[in-house]
Amino acid sequence: MKKDLLSYFLCLIVIAVSTLSNAEEMPSGYYNGIDGKQGAVLKGTLRQCIRAHTVIPYGSGTGKTWEVFYYSDRNEEGYCMDMYSDDWKQFGAPGSVVSGCNIEHSLANSWWGASKSDQYKDCYLLNPSNSTANSARSNYPLGVPVKNIKSNTGSLKVGQMHHDSLNVDFYVFEPKDEYKGDFARTYFYVVTCYGRDLNGEYPDLPPTSKKSGYGWRLDNANVGSKYAMQNNNYLEFQSWEQELLIQWHRQDPVSEKEIHRADAVSNFQHNRNPFIDYPYLAEYIWGEKAGQALDMRHMMASFDPDFVPGVSNGWRETAEDIEPTNARIKACKILRNGQLLIEKNGKTYTVTGQEVE
Repeated sequence: MKKDLLSYFLCLIVIAVSTLSNAEEMPSGYYNGIDGKQGAVLKGTLRQCIRAHTVIPYGSGTGKTWEVFYYSDRNEEGYCMDMYSDDWKQFGAPGSVVSGCNIEHSLANSWWGASKSDQYKDCYLLNPSNSTANSARSNYPLGVPVKNIKSNTGSLKVGQMHHDSLNVDFYVFEPKDEYKGDFARTYFYVVTCYGRDLNGEYPDLPPTSKKSGYGWRLDNANVGSKYAMQNNNYLEFQSWEQELLIQWHRQDPVSEKEIHRADAVSNFQHNRNPFIDYPYLAEYIWGEKAGQALDMRHMMASFDPDFVPGVSNGWRETAEDIEPTNARIKACKILRNGQLLIEKNGKTYTVTGQEVE
């Protein structure tokens, strides 16, 4: 189905504006306790912030998955915004199944031993998907297929990639560029919410086999987690997958559509995806700031007035950054002739650090 791109984005903006008044406000102090944390402790503390939530019953009907999708994945024209296929279908009544679509786990259920526990029903992890695309995607991890392409729906390419250190080929699926960041931030959320806790344990992941114990399933070559995940440390991903996800996270910043979807899910589940709320958090766990203590002064929220959806990476310059010396001088924001400026030590600067006469 061909769509006018401008109309598409206008629809997303209208939906976001119309639902903002209904979006659940983040509880005061929701992310308290993460400032100054680093590495495994930062990720474990984030887990404590988001793990407790309302579990939505899986399936169709009032108060179930498909009703959440009605509010989280429906555009103004009533179409289901399917990230797995360009063949979009229209929604019916709230809670009803969209024709030809399934509920898809973006991180496959088999990766944790097919247990139908809380993560199986988590709507941040679930998406409406064209049933043919869903079947083709199977339980493969995110990746860039380079050969043996067996499916290409326009929004989803399935084929094989090569793993150098293991010297093996395996299947992966690749979404459209405009959805790559969405999927990456979903993966970050899942491994934070249901991965290792502060004690280094996996309380949400059952024993995946008699031999492998608790954690992601690594014992079966027919399950994609064998090639994408590891149970040795809090990072959860194998290095190639981690590098790919953080790359996609940077290339495809948080969009208006993604913010709207997270707000809609939050209305039902009453928890948040921190990597949508504060996109730069991912860099402190898997990216360029890994191992450093989190400085919340630098964290720009996606609901901040200065945040530009689809552009901002979530990093905020502090007044100290703008000062060319290492001295910490108090500064204040001022508005002059409609321009936002920084006033420090008797001088005025633009937000990019240029001195104003």
